[in-house]
Amino acid sequence: MSIIIGLLYVIEVVACLLLALIVMLQKPKEGGLGGAFGGGALEASLGADAGNVLIKATAILGAIFLLNTLVLAKLTSTSGAGSVVAGETAAPAPAPLAEQLPADMPLDTPRAE
Repeated sequence: MSIIIGLLYVIEVVACLLLALIVMLQKPKEGGLGGAFGGGALEASLGADAGNVLIKATAILGAIFLLNTLVLAKLTSTSGAGSVVAGETAAPAPAPLAEQLPADMPLDTPRAE
């Protein structure tokens, strides 16, 4: 099972890095980081539909990242291991106020501690 979890962690890191790179490559209205990689090189390599390709890749990688995260959370959770407070004992109930005060002291008199 630990081999599967290790493989899922590798997929998680790769998907995270690729997702960050693709999001940074997308061309906003101002040009963004996509202009740093040769200006029109992305359109030249992927064609005029480069924006649609990047949007689809972002959606696919986002879905992979989300599903992988959910599977990792399920496999590595310790919720079935038992309660954290199972070994603790219950605190004793506090005694009523009448038992805490001496019998000769009225209830409205403050006591010295």
